Amino acid sequence: MQPQRNTSRILIVLFGLLCASAGCNTLAFAQTEQGLQAALQAAMPEKPYTVAIGVWVDQITHIDQKSENFGIVGNLRLEWDDPELAFDAKQASQDLRLYTRDAFTRFVDQNGLFAPGFVIHNQQGRRFSQEINIAVSQNGHAVYLERFSATLQAPDFDFVQYPFDKQKFFVHVVAVAPTRFFKFVPLEGFSGLGDQLGEEQWIFQESWTETSEVSGITGMPTTRFSLGIMANRHRNYYVLRIFVPLTIILLVTWVTFFLQDFSKRVDIAGANLLIFVAFNFTISNDLPRLGYLTFMDAILVAFFAFTGMVVVVNVLFRRMEITGRESLARRIDIYTIWIYPVTLGVLVLLCWYWLVRESMHF
Repeated sequence: MQPQRNTSRILIVLFGLLCASAGCNTLAFAQTEQGLQAALQAAMPEKPYTVAIGVWVDQITHIDQKSENFGIVGNLRLEWDDPELAFDAKQASQDLRLYTRDAFTRFVDQNGLFAPGFVIHNQQGRRFSQEINIAVSQNGHAVYLERFSATLQAPDFDFVQYPFDKQKFFVHVVAVAPTRFFKFVPLEGFSGLGDQLGEEQWIFQESWTETSEVSGITGMPTTRFSLGIMANRHRNYYVLRIFVPLTIILLVTWVTFFLQDFSKRVDIAGANLLIFVAFNFTISNDLPRLGYLTFMDAILVAFFAFTGMVVVVNVLFRRMEITGRESLARRIDIYTIWIYPVTLGVLVLLCWYWLVRESMHF
């Protein structure tokens, strides 16, 4: 057991140093020879430390659907108890000691004490820390406070129901050391969302916290804390800017069936085809190049194909008129006036059933 224990100590310290060199928050790991010795002595506690953690999001700076990431400004808080951090308040002439991150790192290195190391797992690029402070009470209760801004990956986006979709956003904080060294528990009453997030396109409905065990950078089971956020889009924008104009375009196409001039019908339906192409390019600029069909895609393709069929039908009517079968064309045309809206309604219902109703898993 002793060689395995020593190997684990060395492994976790080396990984901690690796993360520190990469710019991660690894308070517990030393960068000096003295710190290495202290870390080796304190690497394996008798029982895992319990670290309470919470994340409070003040702002959502951006949501980039094409890159599948989002930016936040938030506060990160960690709390833990360590008797080794306790001090005599009378002798120190203070009830609370305040440290910067660098000062606290040197302190724990020199004294071989514990401090939790962590990384924000879905962080993209560097995290900008506006302020970091550590407060230690005389009884050994430590509080880590960080105000930061960062861009976070959002690989859980699912656009099948777009623009009636709901999306999940996560802030994943993963411990550097395995769970046998320390584990995260949610900090009661801290995590959540601010009242003015600054993102107008989305409605943020709820947030929740959860902890899980994942494979960490050491390759061993590691604790992970997650702040989850559920949001849906402001649908009025899409109704007013997309669906209402599309409805008007389709209504104009339908009204042409009341014209007796088949050639005019062809001209109007052909012009409407170009409008659908413009809509398609406008909407595709908001989303990544997906490998699946969204509700909006299905609606546009269905409307585009249906309008194309209207052009074909009117061309056939015009052909029949020229070749002396106008009376037959007129008799058939009576039914197309009602076939058009009924078929269109069926297409919309099918798209809704297959892509929205069937995929409502939230």
